[in-house]
Amino acid sequence: MTVRELIEQSAEDLRRRADEHRRLLASLMSKGGQVNGIPDACFYSHCPHQRRLRETITETIEVLEGTRKAFKSRQLEVLRKKLIRTLAECE
Repeated sequence: MTVRELIEQSAEDLRRRADEHRRLLASLMSKGGQVNGIPDACFYSHCPHQRRLRETITETIEVLEGTRKAFKSRQLEVLRKKLIRTLAECE
């Protein structure tokens, strides 16, 4: 990735964060300042830590999928499905 692309990506991320911040403030103001008006969501969905976590979860799912026949474990199946659901909810 070039320096220009990094700067453009950073600017876009800042714009998204500012938009989210404005939306949350508007939500709070419309609810009379009630905190329970804030949705349960990650505000920094494009941070490098979250990307790495997604990659690790995806890799874990792939390993569990690959060993599914070798280890016929109900617990591993439940864990694999839970990870798949969690990953889908984060996108």
